[in-house]
Amino acid sequence: MPSIGLIGLGNAGVPVAERILARGYPLTVFDIDATALNRVVQQGARAALNAAAAVSDITLILLPSAIEVRQAIFGLDGVLSGVHNGSTVIDLSGTDPDCARELQERLGEKQASFIGGTIHANGAPALVIPQGRFSIVIGGQRATLEPAAKFLNQVAQTIICLPEPWMPKAFKIAIILYATTNNIITAEICSWLAAQGADPKIFLKLLQTTGSQASATRMEEFLKRKNNNGGALSNSYKDFRQALSTAAKLEIPMPLASMANQIQEMGRSCGFTRLNSPAAMGELYELLTGVDLSATAMDAEKKVGTEQDPRVVYLTE
Repeated sequence: MPSIGLIGLGNAGVPVAERILARGYPLTVFDIDATALNRVVQQGARAALNAAAAVSDITLILLPSAIEVRQAIFGLDGVLSGVHNGSTVIDLSGTDPDCARELQERLGEKQASFIGGTIHANGAPALVIPQGRFSIVIGGQRATLEPAAKFLNQVAQTIICLPEPWMPKAFKIAIILYATTNNIITAEICSWLAAQGADPKIFLKLLQTTGSQASATRMEEFLKRKNNNGGALSNSYKDFRQALSTAAKLEIPMPLASMANQIQEMGRSCGFTRLNSPAAMGELYELLTGVDLSATAMDAEKKVGTEQDPRVVYLTE
């Protein structure tokens, strides 16, 4: 059984740590938040004094952004000073493809293996991760992925493997681009309908009845926006900025994403950063249009994905 290190005990890090401990793995953890650190230590983890001391056979990084990740890996007493030949580092943080490429190169110089990854939870992480009903997407060389996937499948229900470490980061950002753009146009459509006296809830029933399932799903998600599930606007804004930065380097235009990013910036300036993306767009369009959308919101129970047998899926080009 490999020893496990975990750096980052935030909303996702704590329940992931608890899952690892429940499976009997020896776990060393590090975080600057003493309260979160003590919570996990009381359940059997060993506290590390710094990131380097948390390095184990397999070390997970679960931090908010590339800024914190680079500090934890390249900074004083960072992961880079603790890894050795045979170490595996898995970054599940909110980083971008360029950061993943950099980590792969720098860790490779130390003869350590790097795996880029992302967590995908259909609902609030605090609800679905403790039950293991979420997915982890990882990317890297297959020989490195196989033992890592075996361990991670003890933590998450589904492990999806991609051929390159940067791919999970790019695909996660692409998912956010899809979802956020849909939230914006749905808020706009609801405002347009409500301003005419048409109930968007009836429009949803029409979509469901006519078989327009894809559109119905997007509309239903927006109408159930008060559930506070999903990522905050501040997170999707960060992903858009990463996508546009990559596009600028590649010299490709992204006019729609640029416009969506500006709309999110308006939401940020109005103080909606902690709301989930559908709720933030609903609040923003009420301000922009003067149309009250409160009656269009639907109550929704927090849902947890159905339980399935653990599985590992390899996706190749």
